[in-house]
Amino acid sequence: MALIKCPECGNQISDKAERCPKCGYELNKKETPTTSDNKVASSFMNKGNIKYILIILAIIVAGFLFFNQNNNNTGTGTGGTGTGGTGTGQPTTPSTDYGYTVYNDPYLGISFEMPGTYKVTTDKEGYIYVGRNIDSQGALIPYIIIGRYDKYTSEVQFLNDFTTYMKKQYSDLKVTIDLLSGTIGNKTVYGLAYNYTSSGHLVVDNRYAVLINGKVYMVASKEENTNSIEINNVVTHILSTLTERGA
Repeated sequence: MALIKCPECGNQISDKAERCPKCGYELNKKETPTTSDNKVASSFMNKGNIKYILIILAIIVAGFLFFNQNNNNTGTGTGGTGTGGTGTGQPTTPSTDYGYTVYNDPYLGISFEMPGTYKVTTDKEGYIYVGRNIDSQGALIPYIIIGRYDKYTSEVQFLNDFTTYMKKQYSDLKVTIDLLSGTIGNKTVYGLAYNYTSSGHLVVDNRYAVLINGKVYMVASKEENTNSIEINNVVTHILSTLTERGA
């Protein structure tokens, strides 16, 4: 046992004593927060500040969810090399559900599917014009033209000769997409594209050639200044459904 000094009165007392016998000071008592400390704690935890704390927490949670969703979208968004991919590695295009109907042409003896909202006219040489703006005066850009060339049995030869013809017609003609081939439906299709000026307007002219029963058929689109997805999709659908009647 040792003697210690009472912190209150200075009297010598045993270190085992719980209370000073002279002044009654309680030894080894626990400290409690001072009045000023209690004021700080209570002022911080009042109703107003609790509201702000909840708002801050809500902002933090919302931010976490936002960035987490963005990260998920980035991981599963555009895939492959196509535009507007869906993460499958395959390119996608906007819907072409225009209510397609079958058109049977009595002059060329062919049939194909076209949008129900589109109209059709033919000229004296047997060319078929398909588009939204078709009337008794003919076709207005944009439109699709379909023709048959009986003297050709090669799609490549036809397109080469057609390019030579177009260069004679339009001095500023530019071949913007050179000859290439691909598969549309079950058909091998060859195509190329031109730009030229006609009646003061820049024309975007796409030409496709396909061989059906030994005869070359051409499907082309003409537009002004642009090459729209809608017309491209309609051309693709016409090519994939183009058949000779009775074949």
